[in-house]
Amino acid sequence: MEPNLASISIIRQLRRHDLFYFTPRMLGDLLMLDRERVYRLVARLKGEQLIAGVEKGKYLLLGLEPERVLSNPLFIASHLVTPAYVSYWSALHFYGFTEQVPLTVFAATTKKKRPVAFHGFRFRFVTVQPRKFFGYRRETVGELPVLIADEAKAIVDSLDQPCYAGGITEIAKSLRAALEVVDVPTLVEYANRMADKSLGSRLGYLLERLGHPVEGLIHSGSPVKLDPARPRSGHYKPPWWVVVNVPEVELQSPGVG
Repeated sequence: MEPNLASISIIRQLRRHDLFYFTPRMLGDLLMLDRERVYRLVARLKGEQLIAGVEKGKYLLLGLEPERVLSNPLFIASHLVTPAYVSYWSALHFYGFTEQVPLTVFAATTKKKRPVAFHGFRFRFVTVQPRKFFGYRRETVGELPVLIADEAKAIVDSLDQPCYAGGITEIAKSLRAALEVVDVPTLVEYANRMADKSLGSRLGYLLERLGHPVEGLIHSGSPVKLDPARPRSGHYKPPWWVVVNVPEVELQSPGVG
């Protein structure tokens, strides 16, 4: 079904108000329509392939070029819940810090949000405390707006939750690549702002082993596993209180670039 002019006008209004993911109620409030009329409108927009149902009662704006939206998982991820921004392994790959392509798109949010599967993509939402929700920006990806962690925050978020970034080995390689464009003081500032001493210990240890002096980084005063997912076995590395439970050969793998 070809969209009519009225439908195109509605799509433009949704874009103008940044309503890329919406409920019928939100659409009704925007257009001042009653429940019956708004549900008829939703059915029409779906028939015209201008929107797509993702979750029960929630719709993604496709616009006049649906394939451009449906082929852009970063755009979708940053709009399935508000507030949210793409981070962790997905952001590391976006910036070219890792060559590994994650099968899941990861995003940080202050809300609780279940994983979503849509159009062949899997989306995982990591709930973070409000104090950790910073360090992101709006990028244009495939001519669509995407909220994504900046380069430094992608590293810091990953060290905070290594399981969502391919593990500490992948993060160590990504950090090596990131240091070509990210300065150490910014990493330290972000880590301190996160107020997580275990994160500080991991960052300090990895920066030091890459030959970068570190000042002012808040870190743990008790033992911290370098890789939280592995057993607490390995040598202890002062002054960061890090238990290096990862084979040294893995950490010496060259990074991207």
